[in-house]
Amino acid sequence: MNHSELRQHFPHAEHELYVNHAATSPLSRPVMDAIDAYLGERHGARPGAPIDNFEAFMPILAEARERAGTVLGTTAERVAFMPNTSAALNVLAEGLDWQPGDRIALPGCEFPTNVYPFLNLEDRGVAVDFIPHEEGTFTLEAIEETLTPDTRLLSLSWVQFLSGFRADLDAVGALCDAHDVLFCVDAIQGLGALELDVEAAGIDFLACGGHKWLMATQGIGLLYCTEALQDRIRPPAGWLHGPVDWEHLDDYELAFHPEARRYEIGTRNNVGIAALHAALGLYLDAGPAWCEQQVRARADQLAEGLRALGFARYGSSDPAHSAGIVTIRTEAPDTLFDHLQAHDITAALRNRLVRFAPTYYNTPGEMERILTVVEAFATASSAAPN
Repeated sequence: MNHSELRQHFPHAEHELYVNHAATSPLSRPVMDAIDAYLGERHGARPGAPIDNFEAFMPILAEARERAGTVLGTTAERVAFMPNTSAALNVLAEGLDWQPGDRIALPGCEFPTNVYPFLNLEDRGVAVDFIPHEEGTFTLEAIEETLTPDTRLLSLSWVQFLSGFRADLDAVGALCDAHDVLFCVDAIQGLGALELDVEAAGIDFLACGGHKWLMATQGIGLLYCTEALQDRIRPPAGWLHGPVDWEHLDDYELAFHPEARRYEIGTRNNVGIAALHAALGLYLDAGPAWCEQQVRARADQLAEGLRALGFARYGSSDPAHSAGIVTIRTEAPDTLFDHLQAHDITAALRNRLVRFAPTYYNTPGEMERILTVVEAFATASSAAPN
């Protein structure tokens, strides 16, 4: 699938240059079609369509789980659908048998999603140690120096939300294994943009929302959990955490699914799963390897062009840690953001920095257009670069 074919699925590209996929991505035509099909059944306007489509939806649910497993590098049995990244991380944070004196290591540049569920354990005597960072980047040595004999868990973002720094998951996973520390990954800024193999990387637990690089709707996400760790996480309970016996709903036998879907405790966001199913299908059709190549090429092109214009990048320019996010400093971030918006270019403002996040359907020509608009801003404002 080439750019021309892909862009037919994204009608916004005809009038807007969108490079804000690290916040919320646009919905493709296949995703909209999947949502319309699901809601059409629930709407009941088509004769014969099952308004109560709980059972009719099961094949889509199963295939969505298979697709998610393929993208993660694991089996469908290790995947559960969640409302969002926070809900998934709370399964881990609230489910482990923490003891006073236990410690958790986190980079000091994390998005709050990957911080608050663990800070919430402090009243149980669990301490959080923050890994030192410089402009949203950190080293393997800094991680190792932060670990203690009491560290039970390391949780980090695959790609940092502001700097775009991509952690070397294989190296971090090996480090955690050597220190007998559980390894948790918040994958929301990488999954759908970069290739992943959770098993090869030694990841024990992963959480991800679907509305960023995966390009599904808000309110749907997933988790991955190894079978070994699953046995250590006390699951919450609800009516879907185990097999449903429709003939004996009042027999109240507390039995959990043997797979990760035990964490899906109540009525699922099926319209969100339908959207995620379609989004994963488009991503797999395009090819994860090709998608990563395109994402990183667009980000590298933008980073180099902005550097040539005199804008300092926040974070690292090391290609070994590059992903899809390019963030720059400027003395007038609001003005630059408004200037981009006036030219139908959507980026983001975060922490008084301007963040660009192109993805695989964006083209080299679009990156050149961004650079032309930014150059005009820099020419008109001597205070633009920093």
